[in-house]
Amino acid sequence: MFGRIATAMRAARDPLARLEQELRALRVQQKDQAAATEQALAAMKRDLDAIGLREAQLRAIARADLDLARALPKLEKNLAVPQDIGAHVRAAIDAAVPHESPFPYLVVDDALPEPVFRSLVTGLPPAVLFADRPVNHQHMEPPFELAPYYSRRIWGFMVDVIVGEFIQPAVLEKLKEPVEAWFLENFPALKTEGFGNLRLTTSGGRILLRRRGYRIPPHRDPKWAVVTCLLYLPRPGDDERWGTQLFTVTDDAEARGAKPHWIESARCTLVEEVAFRPNRLLVFVNSVGAHGASIPDDAEPSDLERYAYQFRIGPDAAAMARLMSTLPDDRKVMWAGKTAADY
Repeated sequence: MFGRIATAMRAARDPLARLEQELRALRVQQKDQAAATEQALAAMKRDLDAIGLREAQLRAIARADLDLARALPKLEKNLAVPQDIGAHVRAAIDAAVPHESPFPYLVVDDALPEPVFRSLVTGLPPAVLFADRPVNHQHMEPPFELAPYYSRRIWGFMVDVIVGEFIQPAVLEKLKEPVEAWFLENFPALKTEGFGNLRLTTSGGRILLRRRGYRIPPHRDPKWAVVTCLLYLPRPGDDERWGTQLFTVTDDAEARGAKPHWIESARCTLVEEVAFRPNRLLVFVNSVGAHGASIPDDAEPSDLERYAYQFRIGPDAAAMARLMSTLPDDRKVMWAGKTAADY
């Protein structure tokens, strides 16, 4: 009697167990489908946002091309005599007073002829073109592929002619002693080889866009960046505060690798804050000490835009390889990785 009851109860439970199992499987399937749908919607939103951003960028380029069309003849007039621009640049750099602490550096005022500088500021790409990157990590690298014609013309000239033909040789001549000392300290073989075959070039050129709340702590640039140059690009009315901070470093030491060398703020003492003035070029040897920058969270205006053009001077790829070949193995690892163009 009891056996038949038990058998009947087991028979009743088996369909219920199968039904519960099927329901669990269905819930898992529905959860997976919901997650897949959510991911698909998120991807669709990213695609739509990217399309919307590119549309806004193209509209901004078209608008700038219309607005700046009448300024093009004056731009061409400003660039018509490159040798005059070069003479101005060389004279400005030659007149700059060298500083030794916290590292060798120059502050070059009126670095470019005023009309050329104004053209660079006028040719800053519309801010929306920087929006492919997160706020306070935004930059664009000239010469541009996507920008108004005016921007492409003036910034292409800046890279190819002003930086490559005028600024680099003038800076290296002005800072010849500390630059050669830097090379000899790091690559002793140059004491016998000399500098005749050492090719230096500019790299890593980019226009930086920074806003409220920007902070970059004390650091040195990648080691292959022997000289760093920053051209400040204030627009009319921009505040000259919040330039570049220069620090001495307690218990300073060589960076252990070629990447940017970050240094604890507690070990840094502010020596100078170079004001963010129009047409000012800050040039420094990336050897010891540290530099940094910050913009307060409550800086005015609330939609503040701060532009600067950064580029670096260092050995080209072939020279890097040759210099590394002269080092013992324990020193080679200190130079592997980042190049002057990185970061």
